[in-house]
Amino acid sequence: MNKKKKGGERVNQNTREQELESFVNREIYANQTALIEEAFKKQIFTVDDICNLYREFDAQLLSPNICVKCLFEYRVLDSETGECESCFKANQMPQEIFEWWLVSPWFGQKLQIVGDPVIDNGYGVWWGRTTTGQAISLDYIIERIFDDVMGNIK
Repeated sequence: MNKKKKGGERVNQNTREQELESFVNREIYANQTALIEEAFKKQIFTVDDICNLYREFDAQLLSPNICVKCLFEYRVLDSETGECESCFKANQMPQEIFEWWLVSPWFGQKLQIVGDPVIDNGYGVWWGRTTTGQAISLDYIIERIFDDVMGNIK
């Protein structure tokens, strides 16, 4: 049986997957990786046009609270790297973007708020996808935005 309890309601997993797929199809229009790469080559766009090229320090890791770089104890660390804020900023690298997708302006704002790379200019709004090799509907960030919009409890 594909049913599970969520927020006091029984939710069919197949229905969720269909709704998520519909959400993706409505908000994400087309893969335009080649177009964006060509725009960079011709200097129509520059890396300065990318919002969130560098991921922000998230201060979400509470335990353990020893920085993996400097080995000092801190109240909070970055959840992905395990670094304190100083070490995080000193070692920060740009997010690796594998694909560029044309998205709705509304969805571009949602992606930008959660820290994903976005280009938003007079030509359109593109999402710099930092994962690849799976359906977009399986990306953590897509599920997170979907659940937030739909009011789902995770």
